[in-house]
This record gives sequence, structure tokens and C-alpha cells, in this order.
Amino acid sequence: MNPKSFIIVGAGFGGLATAARLAHRGHQVTLLEKNGYVGGRNRRHQVGQCHFDLGPTLLMMLDPFRKLFSDLGERMEDRIPVTLCDPSYRVFWRDGSRLDATTNVAAMTDRIRSLAGDTDGAQYPTFLKELKALYEESIPHFVRKNYISPLDFAKPAQLKRVVKHKMLSNLAKQVEKRFKDPRLRMLFSFQTMYLGLSPYDAPFVYATLAYMEYGEGIFYPEGGLGGMSEALADLAKERGAEIRLSSPVSRVEENSVTLESGETLTADAVIVNADMPYAQRELEMKPSNRQLRSSCSAHMIYMDYEGELPGLEHHNVFFGARFKDNLDSLFHDLKMPSDPAFYVCTASKTDRTTAPAGRTSLFILVPVPNLDLKVRSDELARMEKEVFDRLSEDAGFDPARVRAIDRRGPQEWKDELNLDRGAAFGISADLFQSAFMRPQNKSSETGAYYVGASTVPGNGLPMVLISAELVEQRLELEGVI
Repeated sequence: MNPKSFIIVGAGFGGLATAARLAHRGHQVTLLEKNGYVGGRNRRHQVGQCHFDLGPTLLMMLDPFRKLFSDLGERMEDRIPVTLCDPSYRVFWRDGSRLDATTNVAAMTDRIRSLAGDTDGAQYPTFLKELKALYEESIPHFVRKNYISPLDFAKPAQLKRVVKHKMLSNLAKQVEKRFKDPRLRMLFSFQTMYLGLSPYDAPFVYATLAYMEYGEGIFYPEGGLGGMSEALADLAKERGAEIRLSSPVSRVEENSVTLESGETLTADAVIVNADMPYAQRELEMKPSNRQLRSSCSAHMIYMDYEGELPGLEHHNVFFGARFKDNLDSLFHDLKMPSDPAFYVCTASKTDRTTAPAGRTSLFILVPVPNLDLKVRSDELARMEKEVFDRLSEDAGFDPARVRAIDRRGPQEWKDELNLDRGAAFGISADLFQSAFMRPQNKSSETGAYYVGASTVPGNGLPMVLISAELVEQRLELEGVI
């Protein structure tokens, strides 16, 4: 093997995974990160005496994680033990009904029968089998795939799969055909919000997210998801990669980068893990003319809370009374939602190291519009009060017990991580920015390569790890390695 040199810009999850992969093959890897920490959105965060995952909190679809470690000659569980969360999460509807979601099909069927009646209950096992088939067709044939040409998507065998599984049909409408109860329609379609995308705007292929939850499960890694970024950094460094923190880059070219300090580094190839719209606009010498659509953003609240909240599980989902109106506010009307849906994580239910005795690590995520909407402070305060009131009503939350609090919103995502428009989930994963229509992992303008949530196959930690697989395959295909 002829060792090559690589520069990777950005130590997010995709940059770390790519650095570990290339270093494991014996190549010289220099990873440049503008901040003083690794992980990007996926890192640890401390507020008061409690510890949090700054961004992602749901570990699903373990295969790409296990594959990365296996490809590096390791076993994931030896480095990062994981625990299945059961229930996966607790769901709260506005009418007062609740459901504890689980991967146990018999138990889940019974819970659906109790909630919504025999017809919808009987439909659930059939629906789960349908999702399993969709998942098993889409992941190997459409997700783990570099699209060199649109013809890679349009081959007869591919189109047959698309038609058979209704992959491009509307997700929300497909779920509505299968379940009568409006609560179940919410339950089996809201998962696209993990991508910052409304289910009413999403293709049915994204129902694979529901299969990841109900067919495979939600897991908690020892040390939290932020700790996984640190583990990837250790893997890369153990194999010889150099990680340079506090090293912001000002320009990217095919075989070189220039740092803000004025230093120029050269390599056989440059791989960019920064958010693509930002990188194309600010770092590339020949910016792309393509206008990329952004996802929504997220208002995050991290609280060191005194006392326990026994009504909550580790993961919790709260639906408002007007689910579709909430989504339309976010994605079409560009206004702050009223009676918003939101997510709550109390990791201390599973991991007592995240909070001292008698405390709860309380994390709230509320989807909000990105910076295309200029939110007034009074609107934000009104929305936050609605969330706190709902949490008080359904889970016994008492604002007076908050001992420390921190917030992250669209402006912070933009300022700290260069996320275009402060879109916490990156570029949109809508139909016309998916598969072969998603920005590919090589720049036609500079010849630099891309890895991460902005490129194929898409958003979310499992997809980002697959993006590292795909950029490695692209380098092989082009004879770089």
C-alpha cells in the first residue's frame, strides 16, 4: 500500500469516523477543528452539577456503529457498552392519554388495543412487518450507496423496489391509511422530526425511522452519546491521526487548506465535515450555485433540577392538541408554534452519573423555525412558558426547583457550529434533497470531498457513520486510496 495524506476539516462525528478509517489503513491524517473540543453537535455539556448530551440523545440503528468498530478491528461493546431503553419512551397526548412504547410486539399490540381499540391494535404487527421489509430494502440499496449518476437510482431493479414499497409516497398519508386513531397517526409519523422534517412533507421511505425504534430499539451508551465522539477521537489517535483543536480553516481547495492563522497545509485529498452550505459559501474558492434548503431548528433547554420527576421516563414525547397545525407553523407559515410538541430527556433515570443524588438532569427540545424567522424575545418566552406549564401539568415539574439552566437556539447553532440559518438538523432531508438528489460527497467546484449530515446519505448519527463509509468507498473508486 502506498500511504497517502489527508486533511479533514471538522471534528464532528463524520470527520472523526473518517479520520479513524483512513488512519487505520495506514494513511497520514490531519484533522482540523475550529473549536476546542471534538464532536460538533454530538458532545458532552455541563450545566450546574448535571451532565448532558448537547445534541442527539437517541441511539438507534446500531449496525453502522458496530460496523465502524469492526472495520477498525474492534468490538463496539468492548469500548462502549449499551443498554436497551424499555420503555423506548413515554408518550403524552393532550387528552391526557399516555402510552409507553416498546419493542415487545405483543406488549405494544396490547397497549395499542387499550388505547385505540381492536382494529388499530390488530393492524400494528402487520404494519411493523411492512416497515421491516421497507428497512431491509432501503438501507442496502438506497442508503449505503454512492450515486455516481442518476441512472444508479433509475435502474429497473431499483425502481421496482421504490414502487413495491411506495417509497416516494407521502409518509403521513400512508400512516393515515393504516391507523384510524389520530394519536397513533402522530405516534408512527413524528419520527421524521429527528431529521427536522415534517411527516406531511416526507416520503414514506422515512418510515424506516419508526422501524428503528419499534423493530430494533432505542439504546443508551455508557457515558452518553457525547462520550461516543470522544471514543471515536481516541480510536483515530490510536491509529496515528493528528487532531488539531482550535484550528479554524479559512479556505479549502482540492489538495490544500489555509488556516485563519495563515498556515497552509497540503495533502493528497481534503475532506470537509463542516456544514455544506457554510463550507461552500465561506471556504470553497468556487462556491456552488445550488441553493440548499435547510431543516427547522431547535430550542434546547438544559436544567439541573432539584428532586425527582417520577412521571417521566428516560425519553418522553409530548404532543400538542393540533399536531398538523404545529408542523405547518414550523415548516410553512414560519411562525412560532402555539401549544408545541416537544421532547424531554431525563438521562439520570438510566445513568445516575449525569446528576448528583437528589437531582435530575432535565433536557427539553422544542422544534422551532430556523433563522429565516426572526423570533422576538416575548414569543420565545411565551413558547417556553407553554412548555413548562405542560410539563408541570403532566409530570409535576416545578420551575422553582431549577438550580441551573442553559439554552441553545438557532443563533447559537449558527454561531458555534456554523450551521446555516441556525438549522440544528442541517440541510433538509426532503424528497428533492434525498438519495441521488442530495448533495453528493465530492465537490464539483473544488474537488474536495464531503462527509457528514450535509451529504449522502443524510441526517442523524447512523447516517453520518454511513457517510464515512461512502466517502472511503469514493476515494477507493477514484483511485485515491
